Amino acid sequence: MKSLVLILVSYTTLLSIIHHTASSFSASSTTTTTITISPPSSADDYRQLTALLVSTFDAPQSCQEDDEVPLMERLQWDLFEKSLTEEFTYKRYVSLARKMRGKKYCLLVAKQIDEDSDDVSLSSLGSSNGVVGMVEMGMSLCPVDANNTSTTTDDDDMNNSSKEAMSPSPLIGVICVSPTHQKEGIGMKLLNKCEEVARDIWKEEFICVDVEPNNAPALSLFEMGGYMESFDGEGDALMRNTTILRRRRAEVKPHYLLRKRIRDDDDGCDPNDR
Repeated sequence: MKSLVLILVSYTTLLSIIHHTASSFSASSTTTTTITISPPSSADDYRQLTALLVSTFDAPQSCQEDDEVPLMERLQWDLFEKSLTEEFTYKRYVSLARKMRGKKYCLLVAKQIDEDSDDVSLSSLGSSNGVVGMVEMGMSLCPVDANNTSTTTDDDDMNNSSKEAMSPSPLIGVICVSPTHQKEGIGMKLLNKCEEVARDIWKEEFICVDVEPNNAPALSLFEMGGYMESFDGEGDALMRNTTILRRRRAEVKPHYLLRKRIRDDDDGCDPNDR
């Protein structure tokens, strides 16, 4: 009987030790995930940025949720269109980053970093899980006063009256987040970083964005961020034709023009700083 009691006590003690050890191991292996926003710093960053852009904007998309991409279109994309488009996009962004160095141009990526919270050495380095979002911002001619701007403008064919109502302004041209990381606030972090650069470094008063009318997620993001539609003299939402690249080909499509004030007059903005 005593032997049975000793066995039971020993077994209970062993379970307690195992449970304590397992808990300690679980605690020591806890990792935290953070999102960093910074310019691309390596060729791998540009490759991942390219893959994200191509999968978001260039890959075959069904017109409706229940539709399937035609088989021939899918085969064509998988066999050669995808690789050609990725290589074209990669070279374009690497070349553009070099060309625009030192100018008012901003290309940022959101990278997921897994950190070990209990290991100082690992926490300081972290392990990158790759690019999960990106944004591109540059300077473009945008309306100074929407009431003096026609409903449709073309960057390449602008009449004198339109020029009088236009002024260079920071413009967010592209922003996207990986489908696996949407609704995590990454898009807003990218947006806030662009506003910070335009306000604090470029010393700009306004920031603009072109958005396709059927891009509901983007419209919702910018609305939450405080961006407002511009209106023409008749009270209609201002739209303008914008050139975009799809599968290495240029397309001209109408976009809404949204704008946000990011710097007040009393912030000490000197016009000579521009």
